[in-house]
Amino acid sequence: MRAIFFLYIQIMVIASGFTQTAYGLQFQRYHAQEEIAQYLRSRAQNYPDVARFVVLGQSLQGREIAYVAISKNWSPDVPAIYFNGTHHGNEKASTEAVLGLIDFLIQQRDRTDVDRLLRKYRIVLQPLVNPDGHAANLRTDSQGIDPNRDYATPTRPESDAFRLVETRLVRRLLSNERVVASAAFHSGLEAVLWPWCHTPSTSRHDPVFKALGQSVARTMGMPKYTQSFHDYQTDGEFIDFAYMKFGVYALTLEVSHEATPDADQLQAVVQRAVNGSVAFLKAVDRVLPAAPAQQVSNEDKAKVTRPVL
Repeated sequence: MRAIFFLYIQIMVIASGFTQTAYGLQFQRYHAQEEIAQYLRSRAQNYPDVARFVVLGQSLQGREIAYVAISKNWSPDVPAIYFNGTHHGNEKASTEAVLGLIDFLIQQRDRTDVDRLLRKYRIVLQPLVNPDGHAANLRTDSQGIDPNRDYATPTRPESDAFRLVETRLVRRLLSNERVVASAAFHSGLEAVLWPWCHTPSTSRHDPVFKALGQSVARTMGMPKYTQSFHDYQTDGEFIDFAYMKFGVYALTLEVSHEATPDADQLQAVVQRAVNGSVAFLKAVDRVLPAAPAQQVSNEDKAKVTRPVL
């Protein structure tokens, strides 16, 4: 089965134009947080026309939480598509997947399909939601709280959520950026999931979520794509909050069966995640143009232009 998997990855890599030489980073090993921080800064320094580095804040233990935005159109009205990793600190394949996507978008920025996406969208990429958990190799934060159970949902008001500074920073990012779609990378499973997580009831946009999920899953060679509740029931997940609060098309991309695969498997995992992410960007682009704009109020009553979903 492993041989079949790697043969599939090689075929998909060739078909997508995604190659190991596209990387400025190498993915034969996992990267320390100091390397990640340096790498994010260097993207903005070395490619100032297409990349910007933003510090969101610090974790409970004082670690930097930052993201990179990549675009060829810096108008404030440009919609954003947001990718994040490492809600769970021990899921280090998710961290590397975001790094791989950053590298791919910059290295392939002039490829016709990538160029078109970067002229229409700002791609916002946050590798480390939970740096304290990443440093300690814990699923949770340093207090033992699961960040991906700390968001508000239709059954949990914001007053009972956002105990963690890390999730409050994600909420701030969603408020500040004009996010219209998002993918949260996880590992420990291979699947593409969408809201709702907390109830078997489908959202009114379930057909759109299903189409997005199917496109990504087929590209990644994953047979499982489903509403997240039918994987297992949870309350407080990022994708439920992003969809509920901001009308974001939000998916969970579970990129590998193991939370932290062996280093010799990492390159293939990252390549497949990047291929799936590009499929997601293109699928979202097919969905969004028909959607008119409306004004949506966030918690602070500031108005943000977003598509009607």
